[in-house]
This record gives sequence, structure tokens and C-alpha cells, in this order.
Amino acid sequence: MASSAGSRWPASRLVRGAKNRAGRALGAVSARLRRLRTPSLLKGYDRLHLGSGGRLLDGWANVDINGLGNLVWDLTRPLPIPPGRVRFVYTEHFIEHISLADSRRLLSHARRVMAPGSVIRISTPDLKALVDDYQAGRLIRMDHAEWYPETLCQMVNEGMHWWGHTFLYDEAELTRLLRECGFSDVRRVKWGESDFPELRGLESRPDFDDLIVEARV
Repeated sequence: MASSAGSRWPASRLVRGAKNRAGRALGAVSARLRRLRTPSLLKGYDRLHLGSGGRLLDGWANVDINGLGNLVWDLTRPLPIPPGRVRFVYTEHFIEHISLADSRRLLSHARRVMAPGSVIRISTPDLKALVDDYQAGRLIRMDHAEWYPETLCQMVNEGMHWWGHTFLYDEAELTRLLRECGFSDVRRVKWGESDFPELRGLESRPDFDDLIVEARV
């Protein structure tokens, strides 16, 4: 004899499943509506914080694919901003989460909307620092990320692939990519420091020899 759905699954589990599906559907509708508003909201900003995640910077357009408080946009798509409108672009620990091809698209889109003399600042893990630590036998652990590799081999593999990492850069590769996308005067800068007041003190993660560069349009 065929079993009923109710006999296969407890009622409470069915209710939870229905609530979860309804919540996901509502979230998708909300994200779509917020994404439709993003082009008009971006008109009020000349500073872009790309891949902002849960960190919102005052006075900046905090743009990400989702998240409360963010302007919702898929950053692999062209930014809905007229050319030459943006003065500053900042992104911290984001480009390592997307492919090299997607990073090229993102930086090309950013370059298109930036004004002459404007500046982009990028902070990302440094592949060379990770390799140097491995070769020197330094086992790095990070309390803020709850990352405690047990061996050097684990450290390198986890550093490259954990947290959704897709592609790690060294200085030469990131410089090459920025120049390829039309930026010039690419310079490595120190954590929290900049010649531009708008770009000082932006890094929120502890300083673990991250690769931080600024480039001009």
C-alpha cells in the first residue's frame, strides 16, 4: 500500500521545509528588487566599495551580490554608472574569490567608470608571502580567521583554497592585470596608509603581509 507524505515525513519537518522554501523565494524577490534600484542609487556616489560583504563604509557605495545594507549587483557585469563618474574604488579580500577572467572583467568595468586621475586600491592575500612562509618553514596561524593548519603542506593548500579562494595573486601578476585593464602607476602600499585621505585606514583585517596596491587612471 502506498505511503502518504505525512507518514514518510514528520509534520514539523514538512512545515520547516515549506518555511525554508518560502524564505528563499522571498529573499530572491527582495534581492531582485534591490538590484533594480541599484543603478539609480549609484548616481549619488563617487566612491565604490566593491565586494563589500558585511562591512559597510560610510560615504561609499557598498556593492555586493547580496547582503543587508549593500547595493546589490553582480560585479562580473558592467557597472551601471556613466563613464568618468567615480573618483575612488576600494576592494578588500574580494578578487581572490573570483576567477582571473572575472577579475579582469571587474577591473575593466571599474576602469571605464573612473574619472581621469582617480585611484583604485586593492587588498588581497599575497601568494608570495604564503610561498615564502612555506619555504622558510614558518607555520602561520590566524586567530581572527580561526585558521590553525597543522603542517606546512596544509597551510599552503588551505591558504589557496579555503574561504572560497579561487585565484591568489603575487605583486607581479596583479600589476600586470591592472595595466592590462588600463590602469597606470601601480604601486604597492602599506596597510592603512595612502597619499589620499579617502583611502587611509580602510583595511579591516589584521596585517598579515597582504598584497595592497594602488593604481591611477
